[in-house]
Amino acid sequence: MAQQEKVVLPVQGATEAAAGESAALPARTGRGRVSEALRDIGLRVGSIVTLVFLWWLVSLFFPPTLVPKPWDTFAEVATIISTGNFFVEMGNTLRRVLVGFGIAMVVSVPLGILMGTLRNLESFFEPPVILGLTMPGLIWAVLMIMFFGLTETSAYAAVAVTIFPMLTISIWQGTKAIDKDLIDMSEVFHASPWSKIVDVILPQLVSHILAAIRYGLGLAWKVVVVVEMFGFSNGVGYQVVRGFNIFSMKTVLAWAITFLVVMIVIEFGIIGWLERSVTRWRPRVEAWRR
Repeated sequence: MAQQEKVVLPVQGATEAAAGESAALPARTGRGRVSEALRDIGLRVGSIVTLVFLWWLVSLFFPPTLVPKPWDTFAEVATIISTGNFFVEMGNTLRRVLVGFGIAMVVSVPLGILMGTLRNLESFFEPPVILGLTMPGLIWAVLMIMFFGLTETSAYAAVAVTIFPMLTISIWQGTKAIDKDLIDMSEVFHASPWSKIVDVILPQLVSHILAAIRYGLGLAWKVVVVVEMFGFSNGVGYQVVRGFNIFSMKTVLAWAITFLVVMIVIEFGIIGWLERSVTRWRPRVEAWRR
């Protein structure tokens, strides 16, 4: 009886080779991962403590009206949160950020994919996207307020038009970097256009989309605060201007701290969790850095 030869596909062979190489690498134990996580947490906490210490050191050389003590500012933060005003104002700002960001994502993701796959669309949309990227967010905020007035629409539009070019470029460049062999393979198996997008393109764009979300949200926060400072009667930007008008550095810093805390929670709590969830299928790669 003739011996049957085992047929190994290129992808399968590459996978087995990678698996063999991975097995040769020293795997981290559960205790090692825990110690590494604790070390990272300790370093991050240490950096914050260092910043607070430097803040306190600087406050020794200036009057409290210019540089208040850290604990006085933290007490003001506690007062803002305890009165419930924080949740109302932060809710208004957060709503404007999410609506404007959502509008930009709905437009930029499909446009970025189309620009990365169709050369004619890339040539047509590249100039306006690049020009939009060079426009300062402050100018967009002023233009939207002049056009829509001091309304919610102006805040949504200012956020959307400011972050839209950056999101589009991230998706566009990510689409151009997609492995062409996978596209060719999908065509060999007569995959539908929808299947190509869902099963081939989007999985390879996950890292680019997450990076766009991370940087887009950071920029959206800044734009919304600027818009609110121009004359809105609520939101974090309004509270910052209110503190400025009474020359209360403590109030301005307190609202800035609450703003930063919310951004950190979104970054490490929501975006970090989302990144871990959607990239769970990827094999773990040991970092080369120490």
